[in-house]
Amino acid sequence: MERLVDLHMHSTFSDGRYTPTQLVDTAVSKGICVMAITDHDSWNGIEEARAAAARHNGKIRVLTGVELGTQYEDDAVHILGYHVSMECEALHKKMNEMRHAREHRLYAMLEKLDKLGYHVEVDACDPNNRAVGRPHVAKALVAKGYFDSVQAVFDALLRRGGPAYVPQPKLSPHEAVALIHEAGGIAVLAHPSELEDWTLPERLLSEEPFDGIEVWHPSADAKAREHWLKLAQERGLLTSGGSDFHGIPDRFPPKLGLWPVRYEDVKGVIEWK
Repeated sequence: MERLVDLHMHSTFSDGRYTPTQLVDTAVSKGICVMAITDHDSWNGIEEARAAAARHNGKIRVLTGVELGTQYEDDAVHILGYHVSMECEALHKKMNEMRHAREHRLYAMLEKLDKLGYHVEVDACDPNNRAVGRPHVAKALVAKGYFDSVQAVFDALLRRGGPAYVPQPKLSPHEAVALIHEAGGIAVLAHPSELEDWTLPERLLSEEPFDGIEVWHPSADAKAREHWLKLAQERGLLTSGGSDFHGIPDRFPPKLGLWPVRYEDVKGVIEWK
Protein backbone atom coordinates (compact mmCIF):
# COMPACT_ATOMS: atom_id res chain seq x y z
CA MET A 1 0.00 0.00 0.00
CA GLU A 2 1.36 3.41 -1.00
CA ARG A 3 2.30 5.67 1.91
CA LEU A 4 0.87 9.20 1.82
CA VAL A 5 2.22 12.36 3.46
CA ASP A 6 1.55 16.10 3.63
CA LEU A 7 4.47 18.36 4.50
CA HIS A 8 2.78 21.75 4.18
CA MET A 9 -0.27 22.82 6.19
CA HIS A 10 -1.34 25.64 8.49
CA SER A 11 -3.11 25.64 11.86
CA THR A 12 -4.82 28.18 14.10
CA PHE A 13 -1.35 29.21 15.26
CA SER A 14 -1.06 31.20 12.03
CA ASP A 15 -3.74 31.58 9.35
CA GLY A 16 -5.27 28.10 9.34
CA ARG A 17 -8.83 27.28 10.37
CA TYR A 18 -8.14 24.10 12.36
CA THR A 19 -6.16 23.40 15.52
CA PRO A 20 -3.06 21.21 15.39
CA THR A 21 -5.03 18.44 17.09
CA GLN A 22 -7.77 18.61 14.47
CA LEU A 23 -5.19 18.51 11.68
CA VAL A 24 -3.49 15.44 13.15
CA ASP A 25 -6.75 13.58 13.75
CA THR A 26 -7.98 14.33 10.24
CA ALA A 27 -4.67 13.38 8.66
CA VAL A 28 -4.76 10.00 10.39
CA SER A 29 -8.33 9.42 9.20
CA LYS A 30 -7.16 10.12 5.63
CA GLY A 31 -4.30 7.65 5.79
CA ILE A 32 -1.51 10.23 6.01
CA CYS A 33 1.49 8.78 7.84
CA VAL A 34 3.80 11.85 7.98
CA MET A 35 2.77 15.49 8.25
CA ALA A 36 4.33 18.86 8.93
CA ILE A 37 2.53 21.89 10.31
CA THR A 38 4.33 24.81 8.70
CA ASP A 39 2.74 27.83 10.32
CA HIS A 40 3.86 31.30 9.29
CA ASP A 41 6.66 32.51 11.55
CA SER A 42 5.66 30.05 14.26
CA TRP A 43 6.38 26.58 15.59
CA ASN A 44 4.05 27.02 18.55
CA GLY A 45 1.56 24.40 17.34
CA ILE A 46 4.12 21.62 17.08
CA GLU A 47 3.94 20.39 20.68
CA GLU A 48 0.15 20.13 20.54
CA ALA A 49 0.40 18.27 17.23
CA ARG A 50 2.92 15.80 18.63
CA ALA A 51 0.78 15.19 21.69
CA ALA A 52 -2.16 14.46 19.40
CA ALA A 53 -0.03 12.15 17.25
CA ALA A 54 1.09 10.20 20.33
CA ARG A 55 -2.54 9.23 20.95
CA HIS A 56 -2.63 7.48 17.58
CA ASN A 57 -0.06 4.86 18.56
CA GLY A 58 2.54 5.42 15.86
CA LYS A 59 0.16 5.87 12.93
CA ILE A 60 1.52 9.32 12.12
CA ARG A 61 4.77 11.24 12.50
CA VAL A 62 4.85 15.02 12.90
CA LEU A 63 7.89 16.86 11.52
CA THR A 64 8.95 20.19 12.98
CA GLY A 65 8.29 22.86 10.38
CA VAL A 66 7.89 26.60 9.85
CA GLU A 67 7.21 28.86 6.87
CA LEU A 68 9.10 32.13 6.71
CA GLY A 69 7.99 35.00 4.50
CA THR A 70 10.76 36.82 2.64
CA GLN A 71 11.08 39.56 0.05
CA TYR A 72 13.30 39.20 -3.04
CA GLU A 73 13.30 42.08 -5.51
CA ASP A 74 9.55 42.71 -6.06
CA ASP A 75 8.41 39.20 -5.17
CA ALA A 76 7.21 37.55 -1.97
CA VAL A 77 9.21 34.36 -1.55
CA HIS A 78 8.21 31.79 1.05
CA ILE A 79 10.76 29.43 2.55
CA LEU A 80 9.93 26.25 4.44
CA GLY A 81 12.17 25.10 7.27
CA TYR A 82 12.09 21.43 8.32
CA HIS A 83 13.76 19.67 11.26
CA VAL A 84 14.57 23.00 12.92
CA SER A 85 15.48 22.89 16.58
CA MET A 86 12.90 24.63 18.74
CA GLU A 87 15.75 25.45 21.12
CA CYS A 88 17.27 27.89 18.61
CA GLU A 89 16.97 31.29 20.27
CA ALA A 90 17.86 33.28 17.13
CA LEU A 91 15.03 31.80 15.04
CA HIS A 92 12.60 31.91 17.96
CA LYS A 93 13.32 35.61 18.57
CA LYS A 94 13.07 36.56 14.90
CA MET A 95 9.72 34.79 14.46
CA ASN A 96 8.34 36.60 17.50
CA GLU A 97 9.48 39.90 15.98
CA MET A 98 7.80 39.08 12.68
CA ARG A 99 4.51 38.21 14.35
CA HIS A 100 4.60 41.45 16.34
CA ALA A 101 5.13 43.37 13.10
CA ARG A 102 2.00 41.73 11.74
CA GLU A 103 -0.01 43.43 14.51
CA HIS A 104 1.04 46.88 13.29
CA ARG A 105 0.23 45.83 9.75
CA LEU A 106 -3.22 44.67 10.85
CA TYR A 107 -4.07 48.05 12.35
CA ALA A 108 -2.90 49.79 9.18
CA MET A 109 -5.13 47.56 7.03
CA LEU A 110 -8.15 48.08 9.28
CA GLU A 111 -7.63 51.82 9.13
CA LYS A 112 -7.56 51.75 5.32
CA LEU A 113 -10.68 49.59 5.23
CA ASP A 114 -12.50 51.93 7.60
CA LYS A 115 -11.79 54.87 5.32
CA LEU A 116 -13.15 52.82 2.40
CA GLY A 117 -16.40 52.17 4.26
CA TYR A 118 -15.69 48.63 5.50
CA HIS A 119 -15.98 48.45 9.28
CA VAL A 120 -14.70 45.23 10.83
CA GLU A 121 -12.83 44.12 13.92
CA VAL A 122 -10.07 41.54 14.00
CA ASP A 123 -8.31 40.40 17.15
CA ALA A 124 -4.68 41.47 17.29
CA CYS A 125 -2.16 38.67 17.22
CA ASP A 126 -0.73 37.10 20.33
CA PRO A 127 3.04 37.59 19.93
CA ASN A 128 3.61 34.08 21.25
CA ASN A 129 1.08 32.32 19.07
CA ARG A 130 -1.18 33.37 16.22
CA ALA A 131 0.36 35.12 13.23
CA VAL A 132 -2.44 37.35 12.00
CA GLY A 133 -2.55 38.24 8.33
CA ARG A 134 -4.70 39.17 5.36
CA PRO A 135 -6.78 35.93 5.52
CA HIS A 136 -8.04 36.91 8.99
CA VAL A 137 -9.13 40.31 7.69
CA ALA A 138 -10.74 38.75 4.63
CA LYS A 139 -12.71 36.26 6.72
CA ALA A 140 -13.97 39.09 8.94
CA LEU A 141 -15.23 40.97 5.87
CA VAL A 142 -17.00 37.85 4.61
CA ALA A 143 -18.53 37.18 8.04
CA LYS A 144 -19.95 40.69 8.12
CA GLY A 145 -21.53 40.22 4.70
CA TYR A 146 -19.43 42.63 2.67
CA PHE A 147 -18.22 39.87 0.34
CA ASP A 148 -19.19 36.31 -0.58
CA SER A 149 -15.72 34.78 -0.40
CA VAL A 150 -12.20 35.32 0.87
CA GLN A 151 -10.92 35.34 -2.70
CA ALA A 152 -13.34 38.13 -3.61
CA VAL A 153 -11.92 40.22 -0.76
CA PHE A 154 -8.38 39.69 -1.98
CA ASP A 155 -9.34 40.53 -5.56
CA ALA A 156 -11.12 43.74 -4.57
CA LEU A 157 -9.12 45.05 -1.62
CA LEU A 158 -6.22 43.04 -0.24
CA ARG A 159 -4.24 41.97 -3.29
CA ARG A 160 -0.79 43.46 -3.66
CA GLY A 161 -1.40 47.04 -4.81
CA GLY A 162 -5.06 46.87 -3.76
CA PRO A 163 -6.74 49.79 -1.96
CA ALA A 164 -6.40 48.20 1.48
CA TYR A 165 -3.09 46.41 0.95
CA VAL A 166 -0.25 47.06 3.40
CA PRO A 167 3.20 45.53 2.75
CA GLN A 168 4.31 42.98 5.28
CA PRO A 169 7.73 43.39 6.92
CA LYS A 170 9.78 40.45 5.73
CA LEU A 171 13.19 38.88 5.92
CA SER A 172 15.46 38.50 2.94
CA PRO A 173 15.90 34.96 1.57
CA HIS A 174 19.51 35.11 2.77
CA GLU A 175 18.40 35.85 6.34
CA ALA A 176 15.72 33.15 6.32
CA VAL A 177 17.96 30.40 4.97
CA ALA A 178 20.72 31.35 7.43
CA LEU A 179 18.29 31.23 10.37
CA ILE A 180 16.94 27.83 9.35
CA HIS A 181 20.46 26.47 9.05
CA GLU A 182 21.42 28.00 12.40
CA ALA A 183 18.49 26.08 13.86
CA GLY A 184 19.91 22.87 12.40
CA GLY A 185 17.22 22.51 9.76
CA ILE A 186 16.88 22.34 6.00
CA ALA A 187 15.62 25.24 3.87
CA VAL A 188 13.14 24.49 1.09
CA LEU A 189 11.92 26.97 -1.51
CA ALA A 190 8.12 26.91 -1.22
CA HIS A 191 5.61 26.73 -4.11
CA PRO A 192 7.82 28.15 -6.88
CA SER A 193 4.91 28.00 -9.34
CA GLU A 194 3.25 30.86 -7.45
CA LEU A 195 6.07 33.17 -8.55
CA GLU A 196 5.23 35.05 -11.74
CA ASP A 197 8.82 34.96 -12.95
CA TRP A 198 9.94 31.34 -13.34
CA THR A 199 13.57 32.43 -13.69
CA LEU A 200 13.46 33.71 -10.13
CA PRO A 201 13.77 30.28 -8.44
CA GLU A 202 16.87 29.50 -10.48
CA ARG A 203 18.47 32.77 -9.44
CA LEU A 204 17.57 32.21 -5.81
CA LEU A 205 18.91 28.67 -5.84
CA SER A 206 22.16 29.97 -7.33
CA GLU A 207 22.56 32.72 -4.76
CA GLU A 208 21.52 30.99 -1.54
CA PRO A 209 22.35 27.56 -0.08
CA PHE A 210 18.86 26.07 -0.30
CA ASP A 211 18.55 22.39 0.53
CA GLY A 212 15.38 21.66 -1.41
CA ILE A 213 12.46 22.83 -3.51
CA GLU A 214 8.73 22.18 -3.11
CA VAL A 215 7.93 20.28 -6.30
CA TRP A 216 4.50 18.94 -5.33
CA HIS A 217 2.07 21.75 -4.54
CA PRO A 218 -1.49 22.53 -5.74
CA SER A 219 -0.21 25.54 -7.69
CA ALA A 220 1.95 23.33 -9.91
CA ASP A 221 0.41 21.41 -12.81
CA ALA A 222 2.10 18.38 -14.36
CA LYS A 223 4.29 20.50 -16.64
CA ALA A 224 5.41 22.69 -13.74
CA ARG A 225 6.16 19.70 -11.52
CA GLU A 226 8.31 18.23 -14.27
CA HIS A 227 10.18 21.54 -14.57
CA TRP A 228 10.85 21.87 -10.82
CA LEU A 229 11.78 18.21 -10.48
CA LYS A 230 14.33 18.56 -13.27
CA LEU A 231 15.74 21.68 -11.63
CA ALA A 232 16.05 19.84 -8.31
CA GLN A 233 17.83 16.92 -9.96
CA GLU A 234 20.23 19.20 -11.82
CA ARG A 235 21.18 20.99 -8.60
CA GLY A 236 21.18 18.00 -6.29
CA LEU A 237 18.32 19.36 -4.17
CA LEU A 238 15.83 17.55 -1.97
CA THR A 239 12.23 17.52 -3.20
CA SER A 240 9.31 18.32 -0.94
CA GLY A 241 5.57 18.65 -1.24
CA GLY A 242 2.30 19.30 0.51
CA SER A 243 -1.22 20.63 0.15
CA ASP A 244 -0.66 24.06 1.77
CA PHE A 245 -3.98 23.36 3.51
CA HIS A 246 -5.53 26.29 5.38
CA GLY A 247 -9.09 25.05 5.83
CA ILE A 248 -10.56 28.00 3.91
CA PRO A 249 -13.60 26.69 1.95
CA ASP A 250 -12.91 28.61 -1.27
CA ARG A 251 -9.19 27.84 -1.31
CA PHE A 252 -8.01 24.53 -2.76
CA PRO A 253 -7.84 22.04 -1.24
CA PRO A 254 -11.04 22.67 0.75
CA LYS A 255 -10.44 19.54 2.85
CA LEU A 256 -7.34 17.92 4.24
CA GLY A 257 -6.46 14.70 2.47
CA LEU A 258 -7.61 15.73 -1.00
CA TRP A 259 -4.05 16.55 -2.10
CA PRO A 260 -1.63 14.05 -0.55
CA VAL A 261 1.96 13.41 -1.64
CA ARG A 262 3.70 10.06 -1.96
CA TYR A 263 6.23 9.26 0.77
CA GLU A 264 8.81 8.14 -1.78
CA ASP A 265 8.69 11.48 -3.62
CA VAL A 266 9.74 13.44 -0.52
CA LYS A 267 11.63 10.73 1.32
CA GLY A 268 14.82 12.79 1.43
CA VAL A 269 13.14 15.57 3.40
CA ILE A 270 11.38 13.21 5.79
CA GLU A 271 14.43 11.07 6.53
CA TRP A 272 17.01 13.87 6.49
CA LYS A 273 19.52 13.80 9.32
